[in-house]
Amino acid sequence: MVNCYIVADETTKEAAVFDPGGNVDQILKALSDDDLRVKYIMNTHTHWDHVGGNQELEDATDAPILTHRDEAPGLQSVRENASMFGSGANNSRASRFIQEGDVIEMGSIRFEVLDLRGHSLAGLGFVCEGELELDGTTQKRKVVICGDALFAGSIGRTDFPGSNMELLLENIRKKIFTLPDDTLILSGHGPVTTVGREKQFNPFLQG
Repeated sequence: MVNCYIVADETTKEAAVFDPGGNVDQILKALSDDDLRVKYIMNTHTHWDHVGGNQELEDATDAPILTHRDEAPGLQSVRENASMFGSGANNSRASRFIQEGDVIEMGSIRFEVLDLRGHSLAGLGFVCEGELELDGTTQKRKVVICGDALFAGSIGRTDFPGSNMELLLENIRKKIFTLPDDTLILSGHGPVTTVGREKQFNPFLQG
């Protein structure tokens, strides 16, 4: 039950796939249905449930896998960690390391990379702006894909090795909550929310 996101440029048909945890056949079908070509496979972090489909997707598309250097070792323990939960997933290797301040360009889309560590050792967020179909209308909005840093009404767990709750809360406040209130938050699990809604109602971030 992990959210995988496909972001595409309608003109160039280039796409980025964020956190392919599995079900790669469904991802490939979605790409094929819209005639999209994968330019990047992007990992917000390397917990097994978010990256279990990395290798299969890379094999099918030849797209490079991008993640933070400090997260990369986690890609080599995916199979073992997944088996502990009775699931199957494949190990993979990063093709390119990225960090806060980097800008990843794909057609007319620019992803600004944020450091959102706290849930994991070096989790990343990706901010872009584009036109979205919302409530039957086309709207231009900012979007932040934040992995398991922030959820609708909650935050990522901080009981893993390398987790740090104080750092996670600081990063959310300084790097996500400084975005416009109507910015869409696309989390690693659960529904879409907005910066304004989480500022007002998220119980972990009040006061």
